[in-house]
Amino acid sequence: MAKAITLLLLSFLVILAFSFSWNDLVLYEIMIDRFNDGDPSNNNQGYYEYDPTNPAKYSGGDLKGILEKIEYIKGLGVDGIWITPPVANQWWDPWVNYGGYHGYWARNFKQVDEHFGDLEVYKELSRVLHENGMVLIQDIVVNHVGNYFKFVNGHFILNKGSVPTSAPTQFPFNMNDYNNPEHREKNIYHWTPDITNYSDPKQRLYYQLAGLDDLNTENPLVRDALKDSYVFWIKEVGVDGFRVDTAMYVPKDFWRDFFLGENGIMKQKDDFIAFGEVWLTSPPKDDTAEREIETYFEYGFNAMLDFPLAEEIRRVLKGGKPTSWLAYRIERRNEILNKGLLVTFIDNHDMERFAKGTDLPTLKMAIGFLMTLPGMPVIYYGTEQIFEETRASMFANGWGSKGKDHFDQNSPMYEFIREAINFRKDHPATRYGKVVPILSNDENAGILVYELQSEEENLLVVMNTSGEDRIRVTPSSLPKVAESVFTTSSEKARIVNQKDSTVFIVPAKSLTVFKVKSDISSIGETKIKLSANVDFTGDKVRVWGDTNGRRVYIYVDGTYKIPGEKLDLSNGKFEVFIDPYKIGPGKHFVILKTYGRTPKEVLYSEELWFEIIIPTKKLLELNDLPGDDHGPYGRYLYPTDSTFKHQMDVLGIRVEKMGPNLIIWIKPREITTSWNPPLGFDHVTFQIFLDDPSKTGKKVLPFQNASIDDWDYEIFVTGWNSALFSSEGADEEHFGTQIGSPEVVVKDGWIKIIVKGKQIGSPSTFEGWRIYVTTWDYDGVENRFRPIEKEPKAYIFGGGSNKDPYIMDDIWIQIEED
Repeated sequence: MAKAITLLLLSFLVILAFSFSWNDLVLYEIMIDRFNDGDPSNNNQGYYEYDPTNPAKYSGGDLKGILEKIEYIKGLGVDGIWITPPVANQWWDPWVNYGGYHGYWARNFKQVDEHFGDLEVYKELSRVLHENGMVLIQDIVVNHVGNYFKFVNGHFILNKGSVPTSAPTQFPFNMNDYNNPEHREKNIYHWTPDITNYSDPKQRLYYQLAGLDDLNTENPLVRDALKDSYVFWIKEVGVDGFRVDTAMYVPKDFWRDFFLGENGIMKQKDDFIAFGEVWLTSPPKDDTAEREIETYFEYGFNAMLDFPLAEEIRRVLKGGKPTSWLAYRIERRNEILNKGLLVTFIDNHDMERFAKGTDLPTLKMAIGFLMTLPGMPVIYYGTEQIFEETRASMFANGWGSKGKDHFDQNSPMYEFIREAINFRKDHPATRYGKVVPILSNDENAGILVYELQSEEENLLVVMNTSGEDRIRVTPSSLPKVAESVFTTSSEKARIVNQKDSTVFIVPAKSLTVFKVKSDISSIGETKIKLSANVDFTGDKVRVWGDTNGRRVYIYVDGTYKIPGEKLDLSNGKFEVFIDPYKIGPGKHFVILKTYGRTPKEVLYSEELWFEIIIPTKKLLELNDLPGDDHGPYGRYLYPTDSTFKHQMDVLGIRVEKMGPNLIIWIKPREITTSWNPPLGFDHVTFQIFLDDPSKTGKKVLPFQNASIDDWDYEIFVTGWNSALFSSEGADEEHFGTQIGSPEVVVKDGWIKIIVKGKQIGSPSTFEGWRIYVTTWDYDGVENRFRPIEKEPKAYIFGGGSNKDPYIMDDIWIQIEED
């Protein structure tokens, strides 16, 4: 009797613990195989599929390993976990030389993979999480199973070397032999080739994604089997929600039936959440992706992953793009959040770690920013230990761990994330507020100010994405604010209220949150007067005016330095000239500050805007012979997958300048878009090294097994993103320090790369600069340069070894200006 009462009380407490709103939660995403090894006995299943020295194979992480680290996870302040699919997978695919350790290549949707444990340990994990007031989100796939067959030139081929089986083991998915009349009649799969054109809706919905066997979700037998499979995990394990993989590759009418139809998922458990992966991003100040993503709320999803925001965070915080891009994005989210929940993140298991190539202040700023926005934030495992490798292991024996455990609860980043999550939980405006942008920058990195308005409180968020302290002035007086309630930096932003304006002075790469007072105090008159003007005559920028103050300082484009550039005063008048080539073409502004009789008497001017126009000048153009894309030794071979052609063969280079801005045009032999890259090209990355003759940089080329005499800046461009690094901190295994993100445009068979002069020292001339252009390819899943072996494979280069240079084609350029 006592035992029964205890169990009843425990159940009651668990129910109480789950009186929550998803808006209030923060999740922790875990890749099971790479988190923690709790049971070494299940690591090796005897098929050579386990090898923690190989990133393509199982490393040993399992469900028991997660169970052993509940206190570590809970200590971070998160409210639950999202785990990659725990279901039985295809362990090894010889066609692509890769394994299913990640969980997305199903062999049986109703069975726990043997490497991860069994149903009982999964139930135990669920029970312990719930006892700790935490939720369990399971990643699911309905679009495909593993890679068990393919069509090549119309011929059907079974993957007979697949490990551990050559077909799924669950009915009806085991009926996958197109040459078997019974299987073909069941029509469980779309008997189609691989997707080659992602912009073609028919291919996207009915063809095979990267060779993975596409399920015929229009077939009632398939629909019923999928619903039965995933209801199983709700009933047997008690999962609280699903993260739905590859949702955009499945016809939308399937989702309405899957979630809301007979025996639908949403009917199985109250407050169940399902958030979908629709990996689309929008161009700057455009909402194309958002308009598509929000349609999924009409088909049964009650939450969606916010990929447009994640991409914009990277562009703006890491890439130094205009903060107005981010202002547009966060304001657009208000409308979407009226329809469903948005799940926010800065990285995940399929993309490059945010920490890679950036610095600690930028990473902290990104996490802090995420915690200020309505939605449900997700922290990807290892972020709290500043992981740079996408799928590295947390435990010592796993791949990428470098022989060390990474569960340090006293690490500075672990403690910072805990602090940021606690701040979020203490302030309802971060979870339910309306986001109202107040100030942003249209030109480049700099200040972003926005308000979070809710019934309980109003918060003001002040952020500076630049690597320099910045100052901005708004033409209206804002409410006075209380002391800051959260900051990502040791230095906090300052807000100066003037009679007709508000001044923001913000430390470099920082975010500060202020709580807004309900009252607005009057601002007294100042005796200081200041009048200023600016114009651009074609060869110089003139700033002039008068003041009754004792000292005047000038700040160009909001760059704030103490004490700043002091101007000469003569009878209260001042005049100064600025070299336009030092700040480059485009729109710019200056702010003036004048002091009265005491240091406390200060008056800031309004922002004085002007535009500099500088014509483009061609510096050089040269051609390169076709067919020399075979590496430095002339023996490299492309990977064997049909999507590789001659994208890495450079045929021409053109270099231009626009003032201090550098423009590099590259003409590849072929431009392809097999994987739907947002920048318009794939299967080639450009590693471009700039040597400023006035500086001494580095010799080693990061990750490329090669060196040159000297380089000061690296431009790294893929079809998905771009980055500009200084050589500071660069070595064999690390890019330098990211200082920007070049603009990339594909036009008439050329790839145009634009580097802002300010990011490379605003050179007055490029005389004597050397440019070294190299090509290779980048693995977007592992986020590393593709390896090279003696024989080429589907996604591996041939004709060398991993100690050879990762350079398929290269060109040296030296600039000689007239």
